Amino acid sequence: MLKFDWFRRFLSGEKERGGLAEPQNLMRPVSMASPFGTRIWAVGGGKGGVGKSLIASNAGIALSKQGKKVLLVDADLGAANLHTFLGVEGGRTALSSFLKDEVSDFRSLIQKTPFPNLDLVSGAKDALDVPDVKGSQIRKLRDALKKIEYDYAILDVGPGTSSNFLDMFLISNEGIIISTPEPTTIENNYRFLKCLFLRKIKTIADSQPDGALKDLLQRIFSDKWSQRVKTVSDITDQLMRLDFEQGRMLKEDLKSTSLSMIVNQTKRGEDAKIGKAIQTACSDYFGVDIDYIGSVGYEDSVGESIRTRRPLSVYFTNSAAAKSLDGCLGRLLEKSRAAQQVTFQI
Repeated sequence: MLKFDWFRRFLSGEKERGGLAEPQNLMRPVSMASPFGTRIWAVGGGKGGVGKSLIASNAGIALSKQGKKVLLVDADLGAANLHTFLGVEGGRTALSSFLKDEVSDFRSLIQKTPFPNLDLVSGAKDALDVPDVKGSQIRKLRDALKKIEYDYAILDVGPGTSSNFLDMFLISNEGIIISTPEPTTIENNYRFLKCLFLRKIKTIADSQPDGALKDLLQRIFSDKWSQRVKTVSDITDQLMRLDFEQGRMLKEDLKSTSLSMIVNQTKRGEDAKIGKAIQTACSDYFGVDIDYIGSVGYEDSVGESIRTRRPLSVYFTNSAAAKSLDGCLGRLLEKSRAAQQVTFQI
């Protein structure tokens, strides 16, 4: 059962204590397709230490090896280390400088890497207080990403349910959630997904000038109705009873959130099956399909890659982990191509 007490406060404008920060008024979610054709991928989740940077860096390298022009962006504002996974030093300027208005030109942050077709924007040069990053700064990043001339931009997003990390996820075409088989990681990712969808609902409600959706949501979460809402999908069901068109539109908006999941550090055969179980549970609770695109096994070559700062996709290509990552990437590219074809047909 989901607890929505904090979301009621969220709707009323009261800032939550110790949880999701009060939102900035972002625009209604729109396609992040760049006029240059750039696809934006965000890699993250609810827990740190699960292999986000490993997946992000190697996905970027794998795409660049296919001839794609790729920009990696270290958007982990609390513990930026994506450059380490590439075996390079961080840039002289970093994303934190851009977000704090110390640097105005996003392109000046971009540095070359030793890998053809792969560029990097380093993360925070010093500790950046995540709660102090405003919605306007996330919009600034979104607008900058729309103007870059790359095939793919991959954001390595920090873990947790900070509004800033959720908003970075929501400006992407594809969100890639990294899990491990451990119950703590699964629980944290479940909370991350819950906060992500509720964040999107609140953002959509705030985008309506007449406040109609917000009024309906407040009615749903009133004492009279609250017992009927146990899951995120219950919100859209109840909304459709009150206002069919608003409910239909909200359901479509939520379904347009494209998400995939990779289970990392699997050690037993049954570990890989967890991904399918999570996929089914998410469909039931959120009413949104989250694609399970594969697992990556735990092996020594991964640790060796990180310790020696030699990327898995370059120096350990014959390892099972590298081959598994290639498989995940292949399924992700198939999904991306299918989505682009649907968009083109529409």
